[in-house]
Amino acid sequence: MSAPFHPLHSLLEASEISKAFGSTQALRKARFTLERGEVHALVGENGAGKSTLMKILAGVHGKDEGRILMEGVEFNPGTPQQARSLGIATVFQELSLCNNLSVAENIFANREPGSHGFVNFRLLNEQTDTLLREFSFTIPPQTIVAELSLAHKQIVEILKAIALKAKILILDEPTSALERSDADRLFGLIDRLRSQGTGIIFISHKLDEVFRIADKITVFRDGEHIATLKTKDTSRDHIISSMIGREVHQIYPPKSAMHGKTRFRIDGFSLAGVFDKVTLELHEGEILGIAGLTGSGRTEVMQSVFAYRRRDSGDVMLDGKILRVDTPSTAIRNGIVYSPEDRKEQGLFLNHSVSMNITSTCLDECSVSGFVAATKESDVAEAMIRDLGIKVKEKEQDVGSLSGGNQQKVLLAKCLASKPSVLIVDEPTRGIDIGSKIEIYSLLRSFAAKGGSVILISSELQEVIGLSDRVIVFKEGRVVGELQSGLTEQSVMDLMFQRHAH
Repeated sequence: MSAPFHPLHSLLEASEISKAFGSTQALRKARFTLERGEVHALVGENGAGKSTLMKILAGVHGKDEGRILMEGVEFNPGTPQQARSLGIATVFQELSLCNNLSVAENIFANREPGSHGFVNFRLLNEQTDTLLREFSFTIPPQTIVAELSLAHKQIVEILKAIALKAKILILDEPTSALERSDADRLFGLIDRLRSQGTGIIFISHKLDEVFRIADKITVFRDGEHIATLKTKDTSRDHIISSMIGREVHQIYPPKSAMHGKTRFRIDGFSLAGVFDKVTLELHEGEILGIAGLTGSGRTEVMQSVFAYRRRDSGDVMLDGKILRVDTPSTAIRNGIVYSPEDRKEQGLFLNHSVSMNITSTCLDECSVSGFVAATKESDVAEAMIRDLGIKVKEKEQDVGSLSGGNQQKVLLAKCLASKPSVLIVDEPTRGIDIGSKIEIYSLLRSFAAKGGSVILISSELQEVIGLSDRVIVFKEGRVVGELQSGLTEQSVMDLMFQRHAH
């Protein structure tokens, strides 16, 4: 585990740290300590103050009160550049890559090898290739970042920080877009850095990863330090209770024992080179989980159902009738809605109000004589905010100002406002805290209990297994298996990683 260091001082000591943004107190006399060669997880709900403390350490924000020491010396970075020069590298949730530059140029930005103002691209690409191979990441260093998937961009962002060879590496939700195999490679790299004496602050809502990689866990709640515990001396339930301030006896709501008639069916869905002859059906009151690696075709098929992307062939059937779905608005009118995996890019209008976002799928219901009626729009928005427990100051505030969990609830409210019979949710809890996850699980199960039908796509196997009544596994654009009884992580993974799709 931790490397055998015996320093006079801790690598990092933050004590009595307070920070306010206007009337919002983000941190209240918080504290955090990091030792050399230690992976220290910082956990808490959205708004707990985790990212605020990290941004203070990274030189993005200044603290209002408190003291920070690095190796016993006062530490007050005024800018991110200064923090990096003092030995702190940070990977934030929001990617900071330049899409029009190459992988190599991004990783070594402002530190490119060369002389007299000229970059030595041969050496730059060689250094990058060495780093990529350490991560078993097989892409050319010259690849333009805009051509990469979200998961691969995340890897480049991580390697960009690692290349700084910092004393302290802050990882804020580093695996949010990574498949298990990529996350495993990252954890191997973290182990190597730990053995070299690097101190690592690991922030994640995925508690299974926290318990796998961290030596210690610190819990923040409402801007305050709640507890610091050795990982081996605590439990998942205790950490969750500390995070949300109450006992949690069940993360996933009870599954449904009975399902109704076949509500929805797709038959023979094909798109050359992407997915082939996909057939599946969904019952009334059922949550159907879809598992598969990135590139397995799971998301692409569901986007095709919603006419977000095309298909070469295949039928959509709802309540036994074939539908002609050629636009997303047609799908919505017929009772089929799709909540995309990237809420910020594809799902929400971040610079517009909560009210406008929620009612954007049901403008007909909110209109009189072809014009949106403010009273009707307000009534729908207020009802969804109340029913889904969305925390807002007012319904007219911009969605972009909300926490990740509340943004996700607005996206679900937007989908549910049109009163669908089939709800397709793609990564519905990516990057949100455990309290918000539990609430969203309850919302999905409540929707199914009232007769709705849910298709759940998730990269978190525990989520797929814990929430779904039945699971279909995709591989290489095909359905390779279906599980209901004997549903375990291992049984799903056996199908996901089998050598050949059938």
